[in-house]
Amino acid sequence: MDNVGIKARALSQLGATVYQVKPDLTVEYREGNAVEPSESDITTQIALIEVQENRAKEYPSFADQFDDIFHNGIDAWKATIQVTKDKYPKPS
Repeated sequence: MDNVGIKARALSQLGATVYQVKPDLTVEYREGNAVEPSESDITTQIALIEVQENRAKEYPSFADQFDDIFHNGIDAWKATIQVTKDKYPKPS
């Protein structure tokens, strides 16, 4: 996802409803918009989205995860998943 798309996704998740993210990443809020999140809130949400996307790319497929659980148990599966969680920690 490009930077404009990520910022638009963050705004939507934060409750903005009527806006346009411009190519320079400035935001134009329009009449009827529900919320204008702060830049700090937007930055934090963007960081969270990036973590989610990075994790999703690295997690094994669901089929592989179920196979791991079946053959190696829940604790082994948790260890496998924890490697990715540690690589991409949630922003604090």
